[in-house]
Amino acid sequence: MVLGILADTQIPFTPCQMMALKKAFKGVQLILHAGPLGNLKILDQLSNIAPTQAVCGNAENSIIRSELFIRQSWTLGKVKLGLIHGYGKPQNLKSWLIKQFENNPVQIIVYGRNFEPTAKQLGSIYFFSPGSFLGNLPEGQHGRRGPSRVGLLFIHGTKVDGIPGIVLS
Repeated sequence: MVLGILADTQIPFTPCQMMALKKAFKGVQLILHAGPLGNLKILDQLSNIAPTQAVCGNAENSIIRSELFIRQSWTLGKVKLGLIHGYGKPQNLKSWLIKQFENNPVQIIVYGRNFEPTAKQLGSIYFFSPGSFLGNLPEGQHGRRGPSRVGLLFIHGTKVDGIPGIVLS
């Protein structure tokens, strides 16, 4: 199974951004948005590419917060995946993420917080963050912008791999 992953959007996509997303997410079976979404219309736009699931992030208005969960989890094939935006400082983020799923253990955590493109197995959990669609750089690098980034996550049985930080062109 191939999943398209993104985080950190604020306004509906432009036609150029939609073309770039369709190219990057060609053939994905599912799109996951790790928040903040910014606008519910984004879900409709992404659903035109593939079925889409999202969680709210730290910068959502009350309308989005009433429509989306803070975290979700699913069984995809032989693995359980958790989706959450994440909160807190980068140095404690992974332990905080694990704690959010301690009553519902997962093997994969997809998150958006800190916008650091990440694909890393730590112990029994695979952590994946696509980077920022808006081009926000990881914490400590504020005031600068980078390119729009997304990611692809590959699940084959119990094997997980991913490509974070794919620059949209």
